[in-house]
Amino acid sequence: MTEKPIIGYYGFWVRLTYLSAVSAAFGIYFAFNGSIQNAMIFLMISGICDTLDGRVASLKKRDDRELSYGIQIDALADLVSFGVFPAIIGYVVWSSAGSLGLLYTSVAALYILTALIRLAYFNVIEAELHSKNEKRLYYEGLPVTSVSLLIPVVFSVCHIFDIPFSSIYSVLLIIISALFILRIKIPKPRGRAQIALCLCGIPTIIYLILADFAVVFWC
Repeated sequence: MTEKPIIGYYGFWVRLTYLSAVSAAFGIYFAFNGSIQNAMIFLMISGICDTLDGRVASLKKRDDRELSYGIQIDALADLVSFGVFPAIIGYVVWSSAGSLGLLYTSVAALYILTALIRLAYFNVIEAELHSKNEKRLYYEGLPVTSVSLLIPVVFSVCHIFDIPFSSIYSVLLIIISALFILRIKIPKPRGRAQIALCLCGIPTIIYLILADFAVVFWC
C-alpha cells in the first residue's frame, strides 16, 4: 500500500473537528482585536461543530487507527477551542478592565489545567470503551464543549443588564473549572437531544450578531 505524501486524515468524518479548531483561531483573532461579541459567536460555532462531529463520524466505518485518531484529534481541538480560547478571552477582558494580574492569570491557568485533565481522562475512558466495544452512556464531569453555550449566554446577560463582564468572568471560570473535574455523571445527549442543544444556542447567536451590528451602527 502506497503511503500518502502527507500525514493525517482528511475525510468528511473529521472535517467538523478541524473546523472547530479553525473557528477558535478566528475567534482568538477577534478577541485580541477587542471584539468580544464576535469572539463569542465563533466560540459557539466551535461548539456546534464539536457537538455534531461525532454524529458525522459515525456515518463512516473506521478502522482502529482512524478511531484512535478521531479520539485524539477531537481532544486536541477541544483543548484549543474550549480550553485555550476562553482563557484568552479572559486575558483580553481583564486587560481591558485594567485588572489583569497574577490572580486573574492564575484563574486562567487553573481553567486550562482542569480542561486538559478533563480531556485526558475522557480519552483514557473512551479508549477503554472502544476496546470493549461499549458505548458511552454518560459523561464524568462537565463536558468542555458546554462552555460554548455557557460563556456566551452569561456574556449576553451581562450585556443586556449592563453588568461588567470582567467582574463575572473570573468567578465563572473557577466554577466551570471545578465542574470539569468533579465526578458528576451527566447523561450523554444523542440524536434529537444533540440537535436541540445546538438549537438552544441560536437565540444567543442572533442576539450577539444584532448587538454587534447595533454597536457598529451607532458608532
